[in-house]
Amino acid sequence: MSKLRNAARRGFTLIEVLVATAIMIVIVLAVVTIATDTFKAYDRAVSDLSTQSEARGVLDAMENDFQTAVIRPDGRCWMEVVVPGAAAVPGLTGVPPVVGNLRPADHPIVMLFSSPSDRPRWSPERAGGVRVPLRGDVCAVAYRIGQRSPFDMPGELIQQIYGVYRTVIDPESTFREAVPVIMSHLPDTPRQPWDYWTGAARRVPNYAFSDAGGAFENKVLMNASVTATPPCWTLDDQNFIGSNVVSMNLIFWCTSSLPAQGAAGTMTDPAMRHPQMLRPVILAGIGADDSAAMKFGTPAVTGGYMGAFRTAISGTTVAAAPVRFAPPAGPPVVPAPTTVVGRHPYDHFGSRLRVFADRMYPDGLGTNSPPQASKLTYLPYSLRGIEISLTVLTPEGSKELRALQHLGGNARLANNGDFRRIVYQHGRSYTRYVRLLGNGG
Repeated sequence: MSKLRNAARRGFTLIEVLVATAIMIVIVLAVVTIATDTFKAYDRAVSDLSTQSEARGVLDAMENDFQTAVIRPDGRCWMEVVVPGAAAVPGLTGVPPVVGNLRPADHPIVMLFSSPSDRPRWSPERAGGVRVPLRGDVCAVAYRIGQRSPFDMPGELIQQIYGVYRTVIDPESTFREAVPVIMSHLPDTPRQPWDYWTGAARRVPNYAFSDAGGAFENKVLMNASVTATPPCWTLDDQNFIGSNVVSMNLIFWCTSSLPAQGAAGTMTDPAMRHPQMLRPVILAGIGADDSAAMKFGTPAVTGGYMGAFRTAISGTTVAAAPVRFAPPAGPPVVPAPTTVVGRHPYDHFGSRLRVFADRMYPDGLGTNSPPQASKLTYLPYSLRGIEISLTVLTPEGSKELRALQHLGGNARLANNGDFRRIVYQHGRSYTRYVRLLGNGG
């Protein structure tokens, strides 16, 4: 009998088995949950590190170029911003179209002169097998966002990504071709960087021209066709510096040469601000898709940085945008608004901005100073700093976007809501403030 009792005690009861199974299931679920959360956290960390790396590369390059920007107080334009798609702007021809699903205000073309630390220092050509150094340090620099493959031209739709392209022209070519354009003047109208970057082919280096050495070639720097083969030089694969960038917004922080109070009949700041107080100049998107901005529509928004007040707005709305406003009466803050484009150029622009040492020219031409009909309306501002904001897609967002492009058979998604959803879900934003040391910043 004792042996039978001992044999019976060696097994487990049904209740013990059920309890042990339940405990095991709880442990397994806990381990799986912890592992899943760990993998998700790892994926988020990798995505953030990837977007941070891309943003840091672009922001570091822009910071270096803006800090060494050349803005000479000689009455000439040394920096310019042009918005893609702004084909109706007076004086602008060959403007590249809007890229993919991006808004025009999200990928401005920036052109300036600076002394970048990574500028070309050696000529691609060799004299007797010896490298020839390039003289000078001032280079023509341009930034723009494109959509193509960094490996092919333009590449399959599954390869095409948004990215920032930075073009640096060597100092000797800049001195030979770009600077003379800026230094020359048309009747009553200064030349600007756009006149250099567009039009005729320019001299650019090719360091891999042959085994014996490179050579200089004539390339179109910027044109309206982004699908040309080969593409324009500003979209060349060697100028690619940051991938998956779907937005680049700039805020120009300036001081004013206008006194807060002045003699009767002189221009004064209607907000009575101190001349050295910083005030922003922004690229203001107007309308749901910025189409009105391209047609120079009258600003229809007020409040915040988007406030652009004009005489038809009542004084009761002034408090909505305390940074700036134009009163319905009294001396204007700038010369009379242009009648060509039908808008008031106050602290914002919608298509084009030309930067001088002590003033800015937003958008179109003015006719307020006969008989010099080409005289421009201007903002009496001096640029002191630039706030740069980038939105970068994570690898997951870029993969989903490229898959939708491939399935739709077009680089532009037919449903813009899909693009906005991807940017909202997978976009990471990064901002940096850069002081312009070369303009008294």
